[in-house]
Amino acid sequence: MKKCILPVILLALLSGCGKVSDASGVESRINIVSGIVEGTTRSRTTSETEAMTDGHTTGSTTSKTAGEKVSGTTTTKSKKSSVQAATRASGGNSGGSRGTTRHVPTVQRTTTTAAQPTSQTPAIDPKDYSSITFELNSSSNEIDVSREGMSGSIQVLKDVDLTEIRNTIANDPSKTINDFIVRQNDFDFDGYPDLFIIEKQDELNKTGKYYCYDPTKGIYTASRELNNQGFEAMVNSAENSLTFYNKKDTLNYEEKTFEWGENGVLIIRRYRNQYNDGELIETVLYDENGIECSRETRDSQGNLVGGETEEPSAEDLS
Repeated sequence: MKKCILPVILLALLSGCGKVSDASGVESRINIVSGIVEGTTRSRTTSETEAMTDGHTTGSTTSKTAGEKVSGTTTTKSKKSSVQAATRASGGNSGGSRGTTRHVPTVQRTTTTAAQPTSQTPAIDPKDYSSITFELNSSSNEIDVSREGMSGSIQVLKDVDLTEIRNTIANDPSKTINDFIVRQNDFDFDGYPDLFIIEKQDELNKTGKYYCYDPTKGIYTASRELNNQGFEAMVNSAENSLTFYNKKDTLNYEEKTFEWGENGVLIIRRYRNQYNDGELIETVLYDENGIECSRETRDSQGNLVGGETEEPSAEDLS
């Protein structure tokens, strides 16, 4: 009996003092030496995640600490972590995620430039003469030349005597400048119709100014060769020749026929003079260089006057 009492007393004394011994290891336990164990043992897990720092590999460390509660007091021992620059990812207010980095995709900016309206002159084919119009300038001695679809005039014709034209239009409002322009004849045989502007006219003759169409520029240029003749030309397309008449009256006239030379010069090929009230007709022929090669005079019946056809003398040729 005495042998049993002594251990019980010793146990009670130790239990009253609350002596506890620690044991270290992976898990920390509280060894109860004496007394009644109160409370329960609860495990706490802390997860630590290593962040990428200066190119080091990200890792995670998990440590467990278990404790046993004795007499309302629990003593725990946690293992010190050597992970640096870690971001805790546990739930709750105390162990929540902090400093979370979210990747925001880059959106490229698109800049839209509104197209500015441009005013460009419409392209004109200089070979096209069909859209050209003419108008008498009311404030000057000029004729304005324009194109349909283009603002303003493309050129002005300045060296035309408009005195008689203005007087005629003033007396007859139905007349316009177009009634005095002949524009369907190709006087230089380049395939493009030219202009003859009638400055004066009577029952016998029409005189005026010539303008040839330039298909490379789309405008008209004055023709010195044609203006030297002055009279309206009759076009002979079959012979590529131009004939000018200067009528003295209904019976007497002069007739000159020309062909174009290589240098844009008119070369005379025939001269005819009908005189003596139409009873006599003198005819002079010229070669391709404009040199006289024959001359004759005939009456109104076609009979030769003065003998055979006269050949030009050396003095005449000179």
